[in-house]
Amino acid sequence: MRHIVYGAGGIGSVIGASLFSHGHRVALVGNPEHVESVRKGGLRFVTPDRTTSLMVEAFETAEEVAPFDDGDVVLLTAKSQHTVRCLGQLKNAGASRNLPIFCCQNSIWNEPMASRVFDRVYGVVVSVPATFLKPGEVETPLSGIKGHLEVGRYPSGTDEVAQEVVRCLGGSDFDASLNGTVMKAKAAKCLQNLMNPFDAITDTRGSEEFTKHVRGEAEQIWKAAGIEWEPVEEYSKRSQLKRPPSASGTEKKTSTWQSLARGTGNVEAGQINGDLVKLGIFLGLEAPYNECLWRVSTDMALKNEKPGRYSRSDLERMIAGRSWPVPASR
Repeated sequence: MRHIVYGAGGIGSVIGASLFSHGHRVALVGNPEHVESVRKGGLRFVTPDRTTSLMVEAFETAEEVAPFDDGDVVLLTAKSQHTVRCLGQLKNAGASRNLPIFCCQNSIWNEPMASRVFDRVYGVVVSVPATFLKPGEVETPLSGIKGHLEVGRYPSGTDEVAQEVVRCLGGSDFDASLNGTVMKAKAAKCLQNLMNPFDAITDTRGSEEFTKHVRGEAEQIWKAAGIEWEPVEEYSKRSQLKRPPSASGTEKKTSTWQSLARGTGNVEAGQINGDLVKLGIFLGLEAPYNECLWRVSTDMALKNEKPGRYSRSDLERMIAGRSWPVPASR
């Protein structure tokens, strides 16, 4: 089995590095700077125990990975805002509809999009801490088990391919398991991820009251739309991992914080908070807390502003007045 890690940023590079370190065939597909660095000196994999340089295959495009065969699986680890582009790249590079696509991403937005293009789509709920701030290097704060992963077919069920991927991940330092209702678990994780923009916008942890409003909007809209989720507490118990401090001190920074810090020009809030807001519009339900987080974080990304510009009070004022930036798209 060849594991094609498509969109190899922080999480993808940790997954790819761990699989490669345990003898699995891995192909990373990432941005040009990251790929160039990996090709020159290997993927620098920093753990609390050691730093290694792994000479894993790295590619910039789907065409370089092609042709695809029956032993290939795609671990889609790109940020959700890049999912549509990635799916098109794979299909236009000659991938058949039968190529298994494992959505190792935040949000419940990706699997429905992937099912438009591919017939074998899998949900993967991911709790893998990773710091990715410079090309060619990824850091995990964990020694031993590197993260928690649950895998299942979309929209439900499991199969032999999912079982084999779980076996490979489980033998590569991950707490990996099959979950026939994985989308319920992904929705629980999504409720956690709704607060990612807050941590980046304010550079502080969200308050209990603010979090209650953000999640409450999601639960109201999802219930009206018939979307199911498991209690956050149940998922948190299964996925909890002991995280010692890392050398860089950035192990608790969210992916949204890292996107702003790196100046990528985009954040995934549109496919998490924004997706919720748009769904609410169809149902006649407002989600001002989520809209504020989506609009402000997106505006900051487009303006290349660093984390921590606003305070919680700033956000509360915007929400009260329904006045927040409306980012101009690039």
